[in-house]
Amino acid sequence: MVLCIAAICGISTLHAQEQQEKKIAYNFINEYGFFLGKNVGWTGVFVNSIAFKQNDLLGLGIGYGLNTASFQEVPLYINYRHYFDMGKKLKPLINVAAGVGFHFWTEEVMVPVQNQYGYTDYYDYVEESRSGVGLYATLSGGFRVKALSFTGGFFFRTFPSQPGFNGGIEAKVGYTF
Repeated sequence: MVLCIAAICGISTLHAQEQQEKKIAYNFINEYGFFLGKNVGWTGVFVNSIAFKQNDLLGLGIGYGLNTASFQEVPLYINYRHYFDMGKKLKPLINVAAGVGFHFWTEEVMVPVQNQYGYTDYYDYVEESRSGVGLYATLSGGFRVKALSFTGGFFFRTFPSQPGFNGGIEAKVGYTF
């Protein structure tokens, strides 16, 4: 009987140690900042992430931004963060995000105005709502002190309202729950 109790206690102790090594934690990260490149804007991002190792986080993010290219942007992306634990309160970090951005803007469109006989007399401008999808990516570095983070880096995006590739720099400050 004593051997059975000792075996059960030993197995449960080993099982508890295995669970501690595989500890998974949930984090909610929110960051706000500005970006500057071919266009200028403000952005706020929210990431629901899982810390699958103590210093590695993988999550899904959503954001909202205002910019000069498409006016409104809603990015959906996958986010990876790594914190370099140097045994101090200040932890350097690297942040990588990639996904798509949904864009919404208004555009002036030239529309023909017809006379009573069905002929075009002149053209008038009308504002129309437009939308489109583009690429969204961020590569940044920074640091975290407890739950407060500061990051700066590069963004890469495509905007349906502008042809070509857009890139530039961004800076954000955030908080992790």
